[in-house]
Amino acid sequence: MGAEAGTTAVEAATAAEVGAAAAGAGAAADVVGAGAVGADAFSGQVSRAPDAMDLASARARLGARQAELLTALVAGGTDPAGFERGALAATRHALIDKRRVGVARHWPALAAEPGFAAGFADWAAGRPPAGSHADGLAYGLAHRHDLSTSARVTLLLAQAAGHRFAAILDRNRVNGSLLALRAPALGSVVLRSPARRPGSRRDTDAGPTEDPRPGMA
Repeated sequence: MGAEAGTTAVEAATAAEVGAAAAGAGAAADVVGAGAVGADAFSGQVSRAPDAMDLASARARLGARQAELLTALVAGGTDPAGFERGALAATRHALIDKRRVGVARHWPALAAEPGFAAGFADWAAGRPPAGSHADGLAYGLAHRHDLSTSARVTLLLAQAAGHRFAAILDRNRVNGSLLALRAPALGSVVLRSPARRPGSRRDTDAGPTEDPRPGMA
């Protein structure tokens, strides 16, 4: 079940209101038409049928309920009244699964990480979707200390790609720090410092600093 199914449920729940408003508008028009026959007795004044007002009000309520439902499904909002909790939970799961598939397609290195499916589901719950690229980047940065070197390199290259000049450092004392550099004549490269050896007394290996020069790996 996708977001379309949830929205359809709201429309079905509110369709009766719109239909009733339209029927009421038609009935009101009939009354006004009948009253026009005796217009001389009422000084010739005929009231306007309230169809536009009723329909606009029904549509406004429909829009509000749709927004409430979508907030509950993708942004951690409270479950709206009138919907089965089990159906809402199933829809949330389906939407998160769809987001995960999109992220995996754009970020295969992240998808290959152990526990990606469960980790992404936990991270995405309550977070509105921002697109597969943005979701993957945000998820990866939030979990970068647990990622493999190849996944971290992928993230750094993606971050550097949005800049003409860039120097982005990813510190990791266990697996080794990474430094992404980008410049017009250089392109994008990632330098890596050696991983910390077990029992080593050095906090970090002599390697990239916050503002390194190319070649000082």
